[in-house]
Amino acid sequence: MSQVKIKRNFRVVTATVTTATSTCTTLRMEDMAGAIVELPTITTNAATIQVWGNDTDTGTFCQLYGSDGSVASITLAPSTVNRTAYALPDASYAFPYVKLVAANTNATATVSVVMKS
Repeated sequence: MSQVKIKRNFRVVTATVTTATSTCTTLRMEDMAGAIVELPTITTNAATIQVWGNDTDTGTFCQLYGSDGSVASITLAPSTVNRTAYALPDASYAFPYVKLVAANTNATATVSVVMKS
């Protein structure tokens, strides 16, 4: 009997995270089964990254919430020694387009988003 092999495709997107949704990178989540946000070895003012979504890649994005009413966000622990990676919250896959938005004033970061389909 042959073994069924599942092949996953990955792509890496460099994304800008700021407090203004208009300047954040739009991520296409269509056909994505999972994703992580990877921060390089940096310190940043950002303590939390929120996920905002929309049904098109333009227009007004809205803040995402989980089914329990909590904000779809990632609490960061940036490191000057090690890279850190965080899984996107489940609510991130509700819209075909999302943006990662810094929740803290004057916070800007460049991150890698590794997505798998």
